[in-house]
Amino acid sequence: MILSVFLVGRSLPGFGNLVSAISRKFRARVQYAMIDMPATRSFNKKREQFNAEKLLRDLFRFAPPPGDKAVYIIRDDMYAGKLSFVFGLAAERACILSTARLDPRFYGEKDMEKARELFKERVIKEAVHEIGHMVGLFHCPDRKCVMAFSNSVEDVDFKEKELCKNCRKSLPGDIIE
Repeated sequence: MILSVFLVGRSLPGFGNLVSAISRKFRARVQYAMIDMPATRSFNKKREQFNAEKLLRDLFRFAPPPGDKAVYIIRDDMYAGKLSFVFGLAAERACILSTARLDPRFYGEKDMEKARELFKERVIKEAVHEIGHMVGLFHCPDRKCVMAFSNSVEDVDFKEKELCKNCRKSLPGDIIE
């Protein structure tokens, strides 16, 4: 499996480090690149957010061939359906991850060193979570498992970066370290 990680639109400080951390979690060849935001009608001006379902559909033209996976990372806020926001959304071969609400500065954090470390940890957790969906895992009732649903950033902070024992057993093959 090849895992392609795309940064969409604006640059993200430490992007290479984030990709390295994600790649250490998976037994896959990981490649990454920056791509321009595609022409899209997924931005809702009233909400000042992207509709994650529509944006993922628009980004799907960059999707890898069957068997491979793509993670699209954007810095903008997203929503899906009736949810006021989402950290990410996954389909079979591609997922999208928003870093907007994972950034401690969104909540007023001023300590840049603390913000940088917490941000990295949150992005890794949510990337692993969305990749887990792409490989067939569902939300887990164990709140510590990385596959637990996160309704808030506090939920993201509470869970671990790892899969629980039950989710590990459910994995197809041997793709996670």
